[in-house]
Amino acid sequence: MKELVILSGKGGTGKTSLTGSIAYVAKEKLLLADCDVDASNMHLITSKEKLHSREYKNGFTANVDAGLCTACGICEKECAFDAIHINNEKAVVNEMFCEGCGLCVRLCPEKAISLSEMRVGEITVYMTRFNKKLVSAMMDSKRERSGKLVSEVKNVARDEAASENDEYIILDGPPGIGCPAIASLGRVDYALLVAEPTMTGYHDMVRIHELIKHFRIKTGLVVNKSDINANMRRKILEYGSKESISLIGEIEYDDAFIEAVRRNITAAEYSERLKDKTMKIWENIKEEIK
Repeated sequence: MKELVILSGKGGTGKTSLTGSIAYVAKEKLLLADCDVDASNMHLITSKEKLHSREYKNGFTANVDAGLCTACGICEKECAFDAIHINNEKAVVNEMFCEGCGLCVRLCPEKAISLSEMRVGEITVYMTRFNKKLVSAMMDSKRERSGKLVSEVKNVARDEAASENDEYIILDGPPGIGCPAIASLGRVDYALLVAEPTMTGYHDMVRIHELIKHFRIKTGLVVNKSDINANMRRKILEYGSKESISLIGEIEYDDAFIEAVRRNITAAEYSERLKDKTMKIWENIKEEIK
């Protein structure tokens, strides 16, 4: 089983649209995983039904039993993270600041404080319209640890793919170069960059490629909206050639992408031209990672 992650370095390059389109045109058995856990949206254009979901918990937070608390203030004084304060003669925990270290639990003379696992988000498995599973997750608001949630999405995806004897796992990677992007690159066989020919598109592509090089992952490149700026397109291709990044394909600007999103379908479902383009891109990817 091969794992492929599709990354862009920034949002809005068409990465998710291309990932969904590949899943639509591919005849091989594969599974999709949406690693953009802060703003997952792959299910909006691919899913047919929700199969199952579960909470994801990671880390701990302090909880105060108001019936036992005497507002002595020891916890407030000793907390290094300024996460617990006396309010209305009771200790109150600010979950945004609490690191779950447990010092307050050990120091409380009334044993009024305990630690509990913290819910970070929810992981859901969908069935797509093209009879391929999709593993997705949504981070709860005001939560952190998105990198760990991405890793858990990948673990679930591997288990689901193994149970179905899938040949490929295709990861729709998160934008940027932070923890979620780093987590999405772990143990993958191939990385596909989707870049647009703009100044920001070029620099963000270079940033994410520098990260990929650290992992020594074979990399390909798709230039989306390739006809909107000839000079920047040339600059992207020159960088790819210099860095030995294989050019997998180019897609010209097409309003069909916008119309497909409006209809909650993939671009390849809406446009025959984009379906053909996506098929060629998928065939080139398979040649790269076989």
